[in-house]
Amino acid sequence: MKRTQRIYGGNIVTPQGVIHGGTITIEDDTITEVRAGTGGLPLPGDVDATGLWVLPGMIDSHSDAIEHEIFPRPTSCLPVDISFYELERKLAGQGVTTIYHSFSLWGDERNNEARKNASVQQYIRNIRELREEKHMLRHCIHVRYEMTNLAGVPFVEEFLNNGEIEQLSFMDHTPGQGQYRQPDIQVKYIMGKQNKTEEEVLRQLEERKKFPKADPADLQRLADLARSQGIPLASHDDDTLEKLDRVAGWGATISEFPITLEVAVEAKRRGLHVVMGAPNVLLGRSHSNNLSALDAIREGVVDMLCSDYYPPSLLQSVFLLHSLGYELPYAVNLVSRNPAVALGIDNRTGSLEPGKSADILLVGLHRDRPMIEKVFVEGNIVCQMSYRQGLAVSSL
Repeated sequence: MKRTQRIYGGNIVTPQGVIHGGTITIEDDTITEVRAGTGGLPLPGDVDATGLWVLPGMIDSHSDAIEHEIFPRPTSCLPVDISFYELERKLAGQGVTTIYHSFSLWGDERNNEARKNASVQQYIRNIRELREEKHMLRHCIHVRYEMTNLAGVPFVEEFLNNGEIEQLSFMDHTPGQGQYRQPDIQVKYIMGKQNKTEEEVLRQLEERKKFPKADPADLQRLADLARSQGIPLASHDDDTLEKLDRVAGWGATISEFPITLEVAVEAKRRGLHVVMGAPNVLLGRSHSNNLSALDAIREGVVDMLCSDYYPPSLLQSVFLLHSLGYELPYAVNLVSRNPAVALGIDNRTGSLEPGKSADILLVGLHRDRPMIEKVFVEGNIVCQMSYRQGLAVSSL
């Protein structure tokens, strides 16, 4: 027997507009109807969303959060299963219903244990096992391959051949180009992150410049293999039009964090899905002093936002954009429908439409800030929060 429930009375944000005081009908795990009005008296199990925004669950295509959960401090490594379950509770409370955990395959010569080849391989396999057990949301794997990691090529090849990942991106963090075209920005970042002196960092960067890069033929082979497996390929930190030519040769379909507006405009013109960071939207600038997401949005060249390093930024950026005058469906599509299209999962999720998975957020506003009240994944409530005003602290 099918389980039927309705979410009624809320302001439903669809890809095209807003249905005020509408109703969503769910049968088992799937949306079957989205309509205006309540459609009769509420039944047992129905959810009253009066006064709330009803949004699709958010899809985060690029998040480093799992790495920070495993390593809350550089020398503190927590068990992956604890990190997995603690993180997904946070993500559910932040409105993320599909997460692409981004693991950086930097290589074994780096000090960061979380980014060494064998470590990444083990984390991926741990998460694939954990997602087969009880969990709250969808967990996907995004491998970020650093081009100077020559020993990483066979690892990526194995991930692809074994069907272990859902997204691949190519990165190049060689000093003097890409994200770190301005050396002083990179120097300051590493000094703060690794507690090193300026002299030590400059010496380290000079060494990095000497690192050889993967053979173009190897990159092309990996790109072709990803395409044959239906795995979306992303470029990373595109900084020149020449880089976009290489991206086209790989058959990449996603451009993450273009460095300049000129490159973002051209990437969009070429049909790439352009990704910017939601923290960039909140800050009003790039933390690396590169392209402002707000400037790129004003130019109409941004297709999707990801959380990058701060998952709460997704929902917050949606309502910030709305406060700046952007239509709410447009802002919501940046974190739901558009990522689903780019990642090839829009037949299952990403929007509040019949036939889609019932991944739904109920969101209230407090001082114009969004506050999650309920989160549904496949029709099941996985998170519910009740806010209280002015709770008094009793004296002892």
